[in-house]
Amino acid sequence: MWWSDRSFKLIRGGIMICLTLTLAGCMRPLYGSVNGESVKATLSSIEVKPIPDVAGHYLREELLFNLNGGAVPEEKPSNYSLSVALAESSQSVAIDSTGNGADAASVSITARYTLTDMGGKTLHQGTSVASGSVDRLSQRFAAVRAFREAKIRIAKSLAGQIETDLAAYFASRAN
Repeated sequence: MWWSDRSFKLIRGGIMICLTLTLAGCMRPLYGSVNGESVKATLSSIEVKPIPDVAGHYLREELLFNLNGGAVPEEKPSNYSLSVALAESSQSVAIDSTGNGADAASVSITARYTLTDMGGKTLHQGTSVASGSVDRLSQRFAAVRAFREAKIRIAKSLAGQIETDLAAYFASRAN
């Protein structure tokens, strides 16, 4: 009886190891090269169009940083163009019980982006949404700065989402 339990566990463990090794052979890195073309090199050839507003400025800077692998963008011809449109919304989430107004707010930014080749043909479109919370303070400068910091955090999150989506697009296109 004890032998059958032990052998069953060994067989089950062997099957799990075989499945794991089989599936590991199917994986390939997102930023690896395919057919000699690196996804990182392709991402660095994207020109990011200027985006209006404070959040747009920070989003563009984060995108340039992320798409170029953390390096300063080189002056070279671009193969692709990325345009981004932002929509912001703010909503009160915590109300002060003494009647002085809202204590906290939730800021949400939706980014709709379009990747085109230099001929103007649309290659990929996507939407990313990120949100963050902010304390509403009684001091005007502190309140303005808190909202700006929230927008910067949201812009970093959006840039990461957009970069990952574009990398997945280029990796799937290379297959």
